[in-house]
Amino acid sequence: MAAVAGTAEDSERPPARKAAGLARARPRHLVLPALVVLLAAPGVGWSHPGDLDSYGGHFDGKTGYYHYHRPAMDMALRKKAYLEWVAYPHKGVIKGTVAKIERPNAIWVRVPYRPAYQELVTLVSPSNRDDRQQLLRVWLRFVSPEETGLRNRAFARWFKERVVFELRQKLAERQVTVQFELLGEDARRMRGMVFLGEENINLWLVLNGWSYYVINEGYNSFDTLFRQAEDLARGDRAGVWKESR
Repeated sequence: MAAVAGTAEDSERPPARKAAGLARARPRHLVLPALVVLLAAPGVGWSHPGDLDSYGGHFDGKTGYYHYHRPAMDMALRKKAYLEWVAYPHKGVIKGTVAKIERPNAIWVRVPYRPAYQELVTLVSPSNRDDRQQLLRVWLRFVSPEETGLRNRAFARWFKERVVFELRQKLAERQVTVQFELLGEDARRMRGMVFLGEENINLWLVLNGWSYYVINEGYNSFDTLFRQAEDLARGDRAGVWKESR
């Protein structure tokens, strides 16, 4: 006689819906422990050799260069407080603190916000930046104290040291704004007009006789003021304009 539904053998089998439910549930019980083990394993998942800083990046131990892994969400918004482009990638404005002054023609500015600094790294040569301290060397535009004091060797040495001293007294650890241009494909150096508050430091150098006004560096929106400042310094016999030293 043919077997009919509902035999003792069939009653031991789980219903079709129950069996299907177990089939769907089984991978879930198998995958979760494996995923936990995978994420816990060193060097797997989100872990990365080296601690990430508050910006979500770090310096690569092999290359020495900084790069991001998980950038902070507010970086683009906050970056505008430290760097604004007038004409990318040639002209803009940065804000930072004067960290050191080693020569009369340039100052080192620390840009405190890493994302703003990193945007300039590929545009400035290694000799004109310090990636770990976030320093950029700004070469002063429309002035050149190093060439100004070339009356004789002794005077030139005294003059350069004096200009560095005056700049340090004026700017050391002070917050400044720099209107910069990136000039020279080979040098990749930042040339800028430096402002301490509303005071133009480049103009201040000329007014006090610490530099001639250099007129061959392109358009200068302060041209009239620079010419007047040089006339006043010459009239007062200030700095380089003194007849003898």
